[in-house]
Amino acid sequence: MKILHLLLAAGLFLSASPAWAQDEGRGKGKDKDKKEYKEKDRKDYDKERKDYYKDRKDEDKERDDRYKDGRADSRNPRTVGGVGGVLGRVILPRPGTPGPRELAGVPKGHYPPPGECRIWYPNRPPGHQPPPTSCDRLVGVRLEPGAFILHGDRAYDAEYDWRAAEQRRPGTVGRDILDILFPRR
Repeated sequence: MKILHLLLAAGLFLSASPAWAQDEGRGKGKDKDKKEYKEKDRKDYDKERKDYYKDRKDEDKERDDRYKDGRADSRNPRTVGGVGGVLGRVILPRPGTPGPRELAGVPKGHYPPPGECRIWYPNRPPGHQPPPTSCDRLVGVRLEPGAFILHGDRAYDAEYDWRAAEQRRPGTVGRDILDILFPRR
């Protein structure tokens, strides 16, 4: 009886082993497919990455060419790095040189009409600026720190001594600006 049991167990074992062998074969095939799939994805990813960096490199080269040709002013030493600096839209004068700050980035449509003035705060978006008004109405108005006065197509730094600039070069600063910044008492 022991032999019968042994033969029966051996028969079951042998009949079941081809199924294991087939499962193992399928498993290896699946792993191989997964591996090929991953390699394909990796190749696609690498290609996309190369294309991205190539495009980026082309854009950088184009930008550098614009700077060399003078078509862009971002490389102007007055607006970049150690010589001058940019705070928002305000361009600081070169260190050690007397001069007003400059205002950049004001949309042309936001300058006041001829004969009017507008107070402009660089830390506010264009839609949140005070409206243009008669220059006479701004005489004696207390301005917040960092303000500019837009008059015509120029921006006057409210923190700069325009009276001294007018004395150095008469006729360079309009009477309206001087009246607003230095009201007569």
